[in-house]
Amino acid sequence: MSSSVANQISFSGLNVEYYNLALVAQTFFFVASDIFDSRSELKKRTKHILLISSLFMYALSAAYWVYSVALSADRMRNYIKDVLSPADFSDDHTPVAKWNPLFNSLVLVNYVCSDAVVVWRARTIASSNYRKSLYISCFFLVLTFFSVTGTIVFQIIGVIDFPLHAIPQNSYLRYGTNVLQTMNLVFSLISNLLATVIVATVAFRHRKVIRAAFAEDKNTKSEKLLMLLVESGALYCISTVTTMIAGLIRLPAAGTLGDLYTPVNIQIAGAYLPVVLLLGSMQNSSNETTVLNSTNLRSVLFAVQRRGSAGHSYGGAIGTVHVAGIELGLRTEGMIV
Repeated sequence: MSSSVANQISFSGLNVEYYNLALVAQTFFFVASDIFDSRSELKKRTKHILLISSLFMYALSAAYWVYSVALSADRMRNYIKDVLSPADFSDDHTPVAKWNPLFNSLVLVNYVCSDAVVVWRARTIASSNYRKSLYISCFFLVLTFFSVTGTIVFQIIGVIDFPLHAIPQNSYLRYGTNVLQTMNLVFSLISNLLATVIVATVAFRHRKVIRAAFAEDKNTKSEKLLMLLVESGALYCISTVTTMIAGLIRLPAAGTLGDLYTPVNIQIAGAYLPVVLLLGSMQNSSNETTVLNSTNLRSVLFAVQRRGSAGHSYGGAIGTVHVAGIELGLRTEGMIV
């Protein structure tokens, strides 16, 4: 066996190990998202688009996971064949593996769906004061959509033009795909970050109004749900940043650490909506949470106006309208009942 063939087989073995490691991590997050999706209960008041989006994202994640398992088995079979017959060493562009780039691009639709959910939630609970910021977030959401669409188109062209071999390194398809994938991560991060900051600002104002209204430390349902949205959005942004950083770390054999973490991040994106819905329903079932109904809202107005001077009564009314708007937005989404 020549040294070049031995090195190729060794690198092939490392790639199989890396891929199997990534598959284990992806399986963990996929199973977790499956549990969350099965336990999340959508109220009748919830818009049907939430249910449709959740099922679509889950189906996409499930299809990607099934293909990943099939690809892992194919790579193991190909590696064993190369070890047993070094003279017949072949590359990893098998009839199964050739669809890998296309599947990797199709599942990026989960990014667009998750970003749309984040922006939609921010728009629902935020007032018109944040309209400009929401427009910017929506703009980057649209850019994410077009970059993902471009990635899918490039991969479809690649499958058609190179059905028997991998796309050459110097091909415009490979270069364009790398650029578009980087762009959709950056655009997705900016869109999510802006929407999360908006929700965090609304949550801070909401907490300030509630603390001004009640002397005791009361936690309302809407306050807990706002914090839930902020925390989940922040974690999602951190996961995206991790993907970007991992893409800069080269592996000994081939590829980057981002190739291992990206499937995990995709499963996190697919699980985002059912996780938020489930945690929201868990907050609804908590007996320790205080709900603001119409009577409570009048109490907030009275308390704020009583605590402030006459000159601040108008500010108290504005604060109450702010709280009422948040409550209405969360009820519209079906996150509180």
